[in-house]
Amino acid sequence: MRQKTIRYLDLFSGIGGFREGLTQAGGFTCAGHCEIDQHADRSYRALFDTEGEWFCDDIRKADPEELPDVELLCGRFPCQAFSIAGNRGGFADPRGTLFFEIARLTAAKRPAYLLLENVPGLLNHDGGRTFAAILHALDGLGYGLEWQVLNSKDFGVPQSRKRVYLIGYLDERCRGKVFPFTGAAETSLVQVLPEAQGERVYAPEGVSCTLSAQPGGFGGKTGLYAVGPSAESGFGNKHKATYAGANVRLADFKQNSLLISCEPCVPCFVDLNEDPKFTAYSRCLTAKQDSGLHRHKREASGVWDGRRIHRLTPREYLRLQDWRDERIEKVLPLHADTQLYKQAENGVTVTVVEAIGKRLAAAHREVTAAD
Repeated sequence: MRQKTIRYLDLFSGIGGFREGLTQAGGFTCAGHCEIDQHADRSYRALFDTEGEWFCDDIRKADPEELPDVELLCGRFPCQAFSIAGNRGGFADPRGTLFFEIARLTAAKRPAYLLLENVPGLLNHDGGRTFAAILHALDGLGYGLEWQVLNSKDFGVPQSRKRVYLIGYLDERCRGKVFPFTGAAETSLVQVLPEAQGERVYAPEGVSCTLSAQPGGFGGKTGLYAVGPSAESGFGNKHKATYAGANVRLADFKQNSLLISCEPCVPCFVDLNEDPKFTAYSRCLTAKQDSGLHRHKREASGVWDGRRIHRLTPREYLRLQDWRDERIEKVLPLHADTQLYKQAENGVTVTVVEAIGKRLAAAHREVTAAD
């Protein structure tokens, strides 16, 4: 009989987004992790107690004979080979072939479940043949497979981040137990509380949606200002927006050219480019956050405070992946900003994994009780 707690290996672990989400979901125990990036692994070990657990820095070196017995393999194999933001080399890119290392370990260990994540571009890469090859490999190992593209903003996180999640299972009774998710998250995204410096936007649990690393003033530690068209914010027919802390100035832009006009009490993100549009949600995070306004070739978000554009900080990046402050504090002192941006962007959104984990744990309990 299978144990009710699901033991798992955290592959391509990054700083541990999968582990954090599954921990919050409950019913999971991590038996080890694999991560080749030394900086990310340093953060992982600061966040989690890994003493006595299995570890391998390079999945290509992982010996199945040394792996502990587990019921779940999870991970986000490198997405650059399939991402629109990358060169989309697919299996021709060495990073793209790392999926087959997951398949190799799966064939050897035969875990009851698989949970994988990647960019939506995986689905249509090479006319769909790349994803078909992945499905064929796992189907050949006897796994039932289901997948769905999920957006972080539908799980209470103010970031528009679409990723495809794939569930594999050996027991057919698990079919339809995890996917699909339908509709957006039922909980309110934000609530507004009055403060001495003006209204600030908070998540319902009291944690700001996105914060500045600098205390006090606009974008202070306690929240993101809610701004709207008003005399105080300087809204008129045209704006000159400047970049906080720099002498870079955006081109003039008209209010009626904005995709979403800022309404009072709505968090305002703004594109970091010369034709900025306000959005209710942050654009999908990239590792290029610190490359400067005028060099951005792809959409990325800053925060409009009513007067200037405030670039998202590493703390805010991690919060947009649903890491809590007490966890963030463990990693901020360890790395330069460039590394922190990279680690946040390369991870999964914790709350999405938590939601999937809760359904998977419930399905596991159900089939275990029936055995």
